[in-house]
Amino acid sequence: QPIWADLNGGMGCMADIGGVVGKARQEIQRKSRLLKTLSREAVLDRAAQRPEAVVSVVATQDAAPLAKHSHHFPAPRHYTQLEHLRHLQGMVNLDKVVVVTGYGEVSSYGNAETRWEMEAYGEFSLEGCIELAWIMGLIKHFNGTLKATGAMYVGWVDAKTEEPIRDVDVKPRYEEFILAHTGIRLIEPELVNGYDPNKRTLLREIQIEHDMEPFETTADEAATFKARNGRSVDIWENASSVSWSVKLLKGALIHVPMALQASRLVAALIPTGWSPAIYGIPDDVAKQVDTVTCFALVATVEALVRSGITDPYEL
Repeated sequence: QPIWADLNGGMGCMADIGGVVGKARQEIQRKSRLLKTLSREAVLDRAAQRPEAVVSVVATQDAAPLAKHSHHFPAPRHYTQLEHLRHLQGMVNLDKVVVVTGYGEVSSYGNAETRWEMEAYGEFSLEGCIELAWIMGLIKHFNGTLKATGAMYVGWVDAKTEEPIRDVDVKPRYEEFILAHTGIRLIEPELVNGYDPNKRTLLREIQIEHDMEPFETTADEAATFKARNGRSVDIWENASSVSWSVKLLKGALIHVPMALQASRLVAALIPTGWSPAIYGIPDDVAKQVDTVTCFALVATVEALVRSGITDPYEL
């Protein structure tokens, strides 16, 4: 169920909240103008006393540019611009026409927009690198006090070290790793349940040339060994009457695993580090469903967002 929360800090109960906030803002602006004036006067005084020690009167702060994340929606045409299609009116029942308003996907390049960047331009933009770095768990958004410095910070931090990272530094820092672990690439065993194409398991059937040492098993398994190998296997019940012993004799057939190199070494795998938890899917939900269902949930929400529906509860 949706959770309704009042996060206005009690301001809803204040009388003339507009006037109170306006006066507070004016006071902050007044103090800011006063401090700026005092700073300029101090620089001018120092310049009059020691001109050679003054480099600049106005100090500027180096502000790094921020990424511009946005969803690109097609521009709708005006009714008059569709006049040349008037002859098609009445050909179909518009109540039954399917209209695509948004799209979403989980692919080897993350999502539809980042995949389009690579396919159309051959590289990721700054915004694309930030989105993929977040999808792959390399960075996370932080809003609070940094443990290292104790300063208040809002922005991206490294997922392992929690070191603050400017938007402009994400691409040069993580792009090489992103390119190596997205798209069509050599198979990574950790992404496909340990499958290694260089060590593909194959069972080779061999015939033993001497009697083997007996081993213990259950009565049911001992019977299956005897049924499969016949006279090449001896079975007997142990004195404890709890387990049975099986002895493979000369001529019995066994299967020994061996590793072969597969002829297909590449695949279109999802980005390394992709996790449904990054998108807000609870761990208990992710553990109860298969991975494809998580893909469908993420792609569906992306399609809804691109359709302008930012809250699925609206449906």
